[in-house]
Amino acid sequence: MRSALAAVAAAVLLPAAAAAQNVDPKQHGWHTDYAAAKAEARRTGKPMMLVFRCNP
Repeated sequence: MRSALAAVAAAVLLPAAAAAQNVDPKQHGWHTDYAAAKAEARRTGKPMMLVFRCNP
């Protein structure tokens, strides 16, 4: 029973995780240019959140 549940969970979650990696960050207000992000943060008075990741 547990292995069947794990198989169903993997079949549902793995494609969703793979699709999430192909999202354009600019669609959601994320910047890929540090200088542009810093300028917008300064202009709007909002803090920045930096995310470092490796794209294979």
